[in-house]
Amino acid sequence: MKYLRVELRYPPELMHPIHRLIDESDAIERDVLVQGTVFGEPDDTFLFYVEGDIDVYTDALRSVDRIREFDVTRIDESGHYVFLTQRRDGADDATFDPLQRTGVVVVPPIDFRPNGIARLTAIGNGGPLREALAGLPERIDTTVLRIGEYDWRQHLFDPELTDRQFDALAAAVESGYYDAPREATVEEVAARIDASASTASEHLRKAESAVMTAFMELREVS
Repeated sequence: MKYLRVELRYPPELMHPIHRLIDESDAIERDVLVQGTVFGEPDDTFLFYVEGDIDVYTDALRSVDRIREFDVTRIDESGHYVFLTQRRDGADDATFDPLQRTGVVVVPPIDFRPNGIARLTAIGNGGPLREALAGLPERIDTTVLRIGEYDWRQHLFDPELTDRQFDALAAAVESGYYDAPREATVEEVAARIDASASTASEHLRKAESAVMTAFMELREVS
């Protein structure tokens, strides 16, 4: 059973208004669709994880007519869960209907990022997966980031890092920052990614936290 890690890049006319907010505002750092229920009814229900200024996010929700209702639960200083119900529209159907077919399962989460990007994982067999990707609107630029045999334990240990956090982590490994004894300084890592030492250090701390959290969660379920 194969899995695909796919990146979808939406043109502005197909972007959800909230996804567009991520592009237009620096207030929202991350918007992740954790889970959703779609049963063919006029309304869908979703659970999102949001990092950033939640007031900006909720103001945007109130401005979108198709958002029926929502509820916010604070997790920590910058992280919140947003539970919402919305009316589906034609753009949603065009985007997600091809992925809702026999032989294909989309595995949450779906990570919405700047520049109209959404990243998701789909599992299934070769034929249905190819048909699902082929059925997406031509205006959506589709890139397959990874492909392989699906292992749910491996999928659990798949920390979602920002591009800059991944770059910093990769630079640190390549330069010997994690060797014992250490072969590189944070300043050398920073030079590799064209950032200040303080910025590189912050990227590394957040990346390390995400990796270790994912690892411990994997240990708990194994």
